[in-house]
Amino acid sequence: MTSAGEAAYQALRDYLNGLLQPCLADQALVDVPVALRSGLETFIAGTAEHRDEAGRRMVYAADLAAWAADLISGAGLTAPLPLATVEVAAMRAATHRPAA
Repeated sequence: MTSAGEAAYQALRDYLNGLLQPCLADQALVDVPVALRSGLETFIAGTAEHRDEAGRRMVYAADLAAWAADLISGAGLTAPLPLATVEVAAMRAATHRPAA
């Protein structure tokens, strides 16, 4: 694996692990990294949905955690995700980090 591939893989793992934090809040769908958004939309299809004050579609924190757990320990991605397509900086920016 190239160093760029390793960085993308680590950013992806950090993002998904961040979604498992108990202090995670609901998140706007548009804030989910583009490379993962369609998979999340498929996962939450048919679930209750709500919008924030700005009208953005929100995803419940519990749904985000269930989706992340499924990707990490369950079914995995519905389609291969070439690491070269992962925007590492965007993935890192979207990663939830619990307060220290």
